[in-house]
Amino acid sequence: MLTKLEITKNFINGTWKESETGETMTSFNPADGVIVGESQKSGLADIKLAIRDAKNAFENTDWRSNSTRRSDALMQWASNLKEKKEEIARLLTLENGKPIKEARMELNACIDTLKYFAGMARSVFGRSINLSSTSYGIIDKEPIGVVGIISPWNWPALLMIREAAPALAAGNAVILKPASRTPLISVKLVELIEGIADFPSGIVNIVTGPGRLIGDEMTTNPDVDVISFTGDTTTGKSLMKKAADKVKKLALELGGKSPNILFADADLNKAIPILAKSAFISAGQMCFAGTRVIVHESIHEEVVEGIRKEAEKLKVGNGLNESTDMGPVISEEQLKKVLEYCEIGKQETKLVTGGNRLTGGEFDNGFFIEPTIFDYVQIESRIAQEEIFGPVLAVQVFKDEDEAISLANGTNFGLAAGVWTKDVSRAVRVAKKVKAGTVWINTYNKNYPQTEFGGYKESGLGRTRGIDGLLEYTETKHINIEFDE
Repeated sequence: MLTKLEITKNFINGTWKESETGETMTSFNPADGVIVGESQKSGLADIKLAIRDAKNAFENTDWRSNSTRRSDALMQWASNLKEKKEEIARLLTLENGKPIKEARMELNACIDTLKYFAGMARSVFGRSINLSSTSYGIIDKEPIGVVGIISPWNWPALLMIREAAPALAAGNAVILKPASRTPLISVKLVELIEGIADFPSGIVNIVTGPGRLIGDEMTTNPDVDVISFTGDTTTGKSLMKKAADKVKKLALELGGKSPNILFADADLNKAIPILAKSAFISAGQMCFAGTRVIVHESIHEEVVEGIRKEAEKLKVGNGLNESTDMGPVISEEQLKKVLEYCEIGKQETKLVTGGNRLTGGEFDNGFFIEPTIFDYVQIESRIAQEEIFGPVLAVQVFKDEDEAISLANGTNFGLAAGVWTKDVSRAVRVAKKVKAGTVWINTYNKNYPQTEFGGYKESGLGRTRGIDGLLEYTETKHINIEFDE
């Protein structure tokens, strides 16, 4: 287990290396400010070395052509993670602040994802076409090459594995660049591949350091063939501009302002607890958190009161406590940002509960905010339009189906949505009209490695998970064969 004195290293070409800068970064527990550990603050030379070695491994090993090897390697990675899950869950909570029960859930999803793509590694299928009496076509799916994966701090384990697993299953080499706030958990996951002989040296690399330098080099370096980025929309747009000069392929999963639409016939006994959980999971620091509730006017008061009760009974505290339901936000900077939005909400809308920093006792050394609900939020309000990335829920009211759809689609985002009704026809009709990559009906936040996920509009490009998630990391090649009759 990491201690505050231990310093992690980069993993490049199968070897643990200190950065050539000689500098390190410190990770702090956002619940109490205690040092968790240190990681390499890498420089340009480090990432260039990783890119060179990843390209060499891709071109000069059988990884790209040996699907059995890839499958076995990913399955063993899953097995190693399962064995060390409790230890790693504790580290995840220490570095990120999330409740330990949520950390276990995240790692279980990592294991499931690795297992799924271990199977998919043997299923990268193309197709054949009989073009004419003397011409035959093969549509081949090939790995692209070197994939640079830039992962975020909010779900740092899963959102790294979610991209690394399909990229590796398709036969690519990967370079992992974790968020600077949560590098330790990412390095710990990579440590688990040591001793797995099926991973050739250089196929999996991790370089920790500042995103503006490491991420920019991966985006502009011609030897990196694909950039996968999960994070905020502003950064995603910046990466797109930088990648344009190389016409580099991007896979982007960006921000969200996801609505739950409740019709008058919704099962509120089921819906209300799920609405609260979807809004306040990870202290609201999740791209597809259900941060808007769009409720029919006939059940508005009942729903708001129900969610208020759910929010106020959540236990906020240090994530290492088994009874904690919601931990801190990641940093003081994030705390200030969320509180600024709360002040906007207090001026523009009706505060139902929360809206303040938690202080006193164990709260004084961490970044804790009350679960917060605002009611009668107008669509043009900033707290309805902008991704807050904190435990803040906006309630909006509608009169009819058309207005509900209009409100749901009334932001620049389109990552996820929920529809709550007993009317199956209405549920499907509304789901098809809502501009979101995932629409849950009478549930929320159900994710599986075998089902695609991604966004419409400014919520991203491409899809992760499922068959499409695998194919994101392949090139399509037509091989034409001309033969004599």
